[in-house]
Parts: sequence; C-alpha cells; structure tokens
Amino acid sequence: MTDKPKPFFGVNVINGFKWPPLVRDTNPEQIANFKVREDDVFVLTYPKAGTHWAQELVRNILCKGNKDKVKEDYANSSAGGGPIEFFDTCEKFDSFSTEKPRVMMTHAPVDVLPKQILEGKGKVVFVNRNPKDIAVSYWHFLLETHFLEEYQEWDSFFEAYLKTDMMYGTWFDYNLPYYEQHRNKKNFLFLTYEEMKLDHKGCVVRICDFLSRPLSEEQVDKVVENTTFSTMKATKKKFNVTRKGVVGDWKTRFTVAQNERFDAIYNQRMEGSALAKRIIFET
Repeated sequence: MTDKPKPFFGVNVINGFKWPPLVRDTNPEQIANFKVREDDVFVLTYPKAGTHWAQELVRNILCKGNKDKVKEDYANSSAGGGPIEFFDTCEKFDSFSTEKPRVMMTHAPVDVLPKQILEGKGKVVFVNRNPKDIAVSYWHFLLETHFLEEYQEWDSFFEAYLKTDMMYGTWFDYNLPYYEQHRNKKNFLFLTYEEMKLDHKGCVVRICDFLSRPLSEEQVDKVVENTTFSTMKATKKKFNVTRKGVVGDWKTRFTVAQNERFDAIYNQRMEGSALAKRIIFET
C-alpha cells in the first residue's frame, strides 16, 4: 500500500490579496482596528526576513538577558508564537495583562497594519533582508508548510515570487511603501538582516535605545549570547524557522538566467529608492 500524497492547504484570498490559509476572512479588518498600547512592540517583516530572530532579541532585551525570565514571561504568553494575523491571535493578545509590554510579530502589509501604529502609538522593529536570500529561505519554508503546488519546485516558486499575487505580495510591493513612508517615524526602527549578522551586538544596542530599555554591558552580552543562530537553531519549534542563517545563500539556487532576470527587475523597481542603499546581497 502506498501512502496518500500530502494534500495542499491552499491560500486564503481576501480582497484580492493572498494570505496563508491560517488567516480568517475577518482577520485583516480586525488587525487594522487592533487597539494598540503605548508599550506594545511589533516585530514587522516580510516572511523569512529574520522575524523570529528579531522577536527573540526584543524579548531578551525586555528581560535584560535573563533566559529563565524570557521563558517564564513569554513562552506562555506568545499567543501561539505566530503572526497576529493568524486565527484568533488578536483576541488572545487583547486579553493579555497590561503589566508588561506585549511583543507581537506580523507580516501584515502597510494597508492592514493597526491604524494606531501609523498614528504613532506603540513601537515597530521592522527587519528587511535582501530579496534573493528571502526567496530561497521562503521556498524551503513553503516546502514544509505545503500551501500550493506551485511553491514546491524552485523554478515554479521563483516565477510565483515575482508576481504581484504572491502570498503576502512581492518583496517590492511590501517593503518599499513601509520604508519610503515610515522610515523617519519615531515609532519605527528599520534594521536589515545583514546588519544584524554583521553587527549583532550593535543592533542589540540600537534596539535597546529605540525601546528606551538601557542595559549594562553584561546584560547586552547575555542578550547576544541568547540570540545567536546556534542557540536559536537548538530551540525546537513546530516548523523549521531557522535554517542556515547566512548571507548569500541565494547562490545555491538562482541560475545565471534567474539572477540576471531578477537583477533587471530589482534595478527597475529600486531606482531612486533610499532603501536600495541598505540592501546587500553578500558579505
């Protein structure tokens, strides 16, 4: 007897936008109207841009590098650990105590982000990553999550990744509006995955300053130690959210033709953008 092929979960299309199937029809509106608290911290990224890493950095900073306190304070209050757009995550966060900051992650596009954030309430740590490495990391992740058949083979995924109807939209359509419209807002901190790799400790200090959470040198070092790639890789999760953690992994998948084609699109879409100066494809 042969095993039945694993079914595809599909995606959920809401107002013409492709979301993972874990997003309910009412979730986008619910997110937009989410009541933000002054001490809320949102980790905001396009998928596979370093979301979980940034989230762990924030959690460790708020707990001053105390690993036991991180586990105690947040392991049971992460509302499932997924993005706020999934299932009833917003309702769960609404019920959380006001005694400590809520740390939430999301891949919501700019027109769905809670309106109160755009009005200056709460704080956002936004992490970007070069789009080629995201493509490879995203593909590996989608192989496991099994959403659509077109995401299963690299070549077909590459084609889907370039289309405007890609799940969560294209890298360009997602990141450019955020950066161009909000990079100078006081409640937004923009980092890149590559900056975090090149200067892990420096980025910890930048997040501390942004959140007004000064730490001692020893506490900063503990945060860095707790959030190294090897430490996070050893943490068991339902899905493999940490794979290689390197810059330049796109070279393992992009063909010469694909790279040339992507570069042409990238150069066209990024012309005149301030974001282009911060994107690096290899170190």
